[in-house]
Amino acid sequence: MFKNLKLGLKLAIGFGSVVALLIIVAVVSILRVGELNANIDSMANDKYPKTVMANAVIDGVNNIARAMRNGLLETDKAKIDKELDRIQESRKEIADNLEKLEKSITSDKGKEVLKKVMDVRALYVGGQEKFLGLLKDGKQEEAKTLLLEEIRTTQRAYLDAVNGLITLQSELMDASGKEAEALATSTRNLILILLVVAVLIAIGGAWLVTRSITTPIGVAVKAAEAMAEGDMTINIDVDSKDETGQLLLAMQTMVGRLSQIIAEVRSAAENLTSASGQVSATSQSLSQGSSEQAASVEQTSASMEQMSASVNQNTENAKLTDNMAQKASKEAVEGGEAVKQTVSAMKQIAGKIGIIDDIAYQTNMLALNAAIEAARAGEHGKGFAVVAAEVRKLAERSQVAAQEIGELASGSVQMAEKAGTLLDEIVPSIQKTSDLVQEIAAGSTEQSSGIGQINSAMSQLSQTTQQNASASEELAATAEEMNGQAEQLQQTMAFFKLSGLSQNAGPGAGPAMAGRAQPRVARPIAPDTHPSERDFVRF
Repeated sequence: MFKNLKLGLKLAIGFGSVVALLIIVAVVSILRVGELNANIDSMANDKYPKTVMANAVIDGVNNIARAMRNGLLETDKAKIDKELDRIQESRKEIADNLEKLEKSITSDKGKEVLKKVMDVRALYVGGQEKFLGLLKDGKQEEAKTLLLEEIRTTQRAYLDAVNGLITLQSELMDASGKEAEALATSTRNLILILLVVAVLIAIGGAWLVTRSITTPIGVAVKAAEAMAEGDMTINIDVDSKDETGQLLLAMQTMVGRLSQIIAEVRSAAENLTSASGQVSATSQSLSQGSSEQAASVEQTSASMEQMSASVNQNTENAKLTDNMAQKASKEAVEGGEAVKQTVSAMKQIAGKIGIIDDIAYQTNMLALNAAIEAARAGEHGKGFAVVAAEVRKLAERSQVAAQEIGELASGSVQMAEKAGTLLDEIVPSIQKTSDLVQEIAAGSTEQSSGIGQINSAMSQLSQTTQQNASASEELAATAEEMNGQAEQLQQTMAFFKLSGLSQNAGPGAGPAMAGRAQPRVARPIAPDTHPSERDFVRF
């Protein structure tokens, strides 16, 4: 119950107990000192003054006795009167003191003793009156006899009664002194006991409060030292609900959360190491593939340049064939020699047409190869794929046209080999051949334009491929650096010891990493980027 109280309340209880005991000690001391003061005041202001007044009565009686004696011894009237005046003064003082005693004495025994004094005094005063009357009348002998026989006896009784009063007051003073002494002793003992109890309670309360504070703080210090050493296996026991208990509970929660975070960081570092390795392998494969693709693009560009030269040559040949066809039409009437020349020219045309057919076939193959490479290039190869498709269409058209021209050329050769009688029929064929050659020239021009576009696209593809290769190399370097950083992070996290967990993973790593995308395994790019001719379809 006590350990669950707040620190302020604990301190308030401890100091409040001490203050309460000090208040009790102070109250007891004040009460006892008040009683002691009352006793001393009674002695100083009551009993002692009564004793003084009683002694003053005795002194007055003695003064009266001396004055009476002196009055008997004196013969001078003036001196006798003086002694008589002294007697009156002493009697007045005695009367005043007795009146004060009568007013101040309140106890029954004191009143009884005082009554006895007053009774004896009445006898004594009566004898004095007789003595004074005799002395005034000059009857000295009678006065002497009265003094020695009667007054001396009553005087002794009077003094004894007053001494009894003094004895009573002395006894009361002694009793008050002893009572005051006993009260002082008991007060001292009680104060000492209360002080001892207060000190013991203060020490016990201080020990309890100190222990309730220092013990949890010691546990917190040990836990902090263990955490500073990287030990997260510590178990913090919380058995109180005060501020120190809340501190230990917060540290316990912090240790658990830090353990979970460290486990997650370890798992993330391992995943990062694995992912960086995979990224490095993928980037290296991509860099190698980009380099090989760049070489293939350069080869394709060279082939396209050769094909462009062939197309240009085909165009020139078509123009030359057209001129020859026109010339043959004009010279068909010249005879057999012209027929022979026409046959020779037509054979040449047939050979050129075969070349055109082969060029169209090669163009078709290159366009198909370019389309495959564009598909592999992905997003960067879309434009190039469109151009390659157009080139392929042109190649197909050129091939069809070349086949048609070949068929026509073959027919023309057969017809030219016939007799001269067929020369009139050759002229229209020659005209038709001229038209076809013009179409071939136009198709060759279109092929030349398409090949130019292909060359431009191949240049762009080459630049893109080179950029991809450079980016792949940079990515590989970055992946290597990331791998090194991940390994360093793993070494740093190995400093911490986790309770119930391996040094490589923690229970919190599974849920934390479950929602993350798993790294993809790098797929190496095939080094052979050239398609096989067996995959092509012959048109």
